[in-house]
Amino acid sequence: MTKFTEENIDTWENTIRISIPQLSINTVIFRFHNMKLQYVAMKLVHGNLWFIPGGYVCQDECVAEAARRNLFEQTQIHDLVLNEFGTFGASDRRMNAKSDGIEQLEMPEDVLEWITNRFVSIAYYSVITDTNAPITASSLYSDAKWLNIEDNYPLAMDHSMIVAEARKALAKDLLSKPLLLSFMPEEFTIPELQKLYEAILGRSIDRGNFRKRMLKSGFLIKTGLVKGNSRQRPPELYHLHKDNYINSLTEDVKLGF
Repeated sequence: MTKFTEENIDTWENTIRISIPQLSINTVIFRFHNMKLQYVAMKLVHGNLWFIPGGYVCQDECVAEAARRNLFEQTQIHDLVLNEFGTFGASDRRMNAKSDGIEQLEMPEDVLEWITNRFVSIAYYSVITDTNAPITASSLYSDAKWLNIEDNYPLAMDHSMIVAEARKALAKDLLSKPLLLSFMPEEFTIPELQKLYEAILGRSIDRGNFRKRMLKSGFLIKTGLVKGNSRQRPPELYHLHKDNYINSLTEDVKLGF
């Protein structure tokens, strides 16, 4: 007797019927929260495997549409900008029914055969601006949570590799895409901005050099306010000059850190 509900089984059966075999989508959703770079992971219902959001491509939809649909169906998140960054297709890229514990879940045979096949996955990353936005997992998952990227949490299949490659793409795109508009709040301090850069790049940056380069960039504007009420000199608050910031992405700007 299967451990899954009739709704779970119907969802999988319908997916198999309308989807392209052995082609999948995965999306890494990032946020910057409590000075940490984090991503969403989801736990398969009745199992112990954690995945990044993903799914399949219908026969009658383009890949980008499939990525947006899967993301919404699995997390209820929509209106995110998706950035394609790679394709993952190792010859042994598949779930193992025994070692991954899938066999014990007593799925219908056709579903088990489908999900344990070899899949080539097209990967995207996105940044969520509202760090308090709820993540609502679909009925196929029992939990969804934010994980710190530095914790190297063990994920199913090659999903840890996909997260690592998404971070590399994020670091590469820092100077060409307006990522700060998504990551940073309306007002922030230079030390907070530095923490974001360090979290994305995965290394420390000299504080004095970072401050000097950021102020020289021309896209940070003082608000005239400070953060906190400490007796020590509180840090000044800044906001992005959006036009200058976007213009800097089209120029040969060398931040030098």
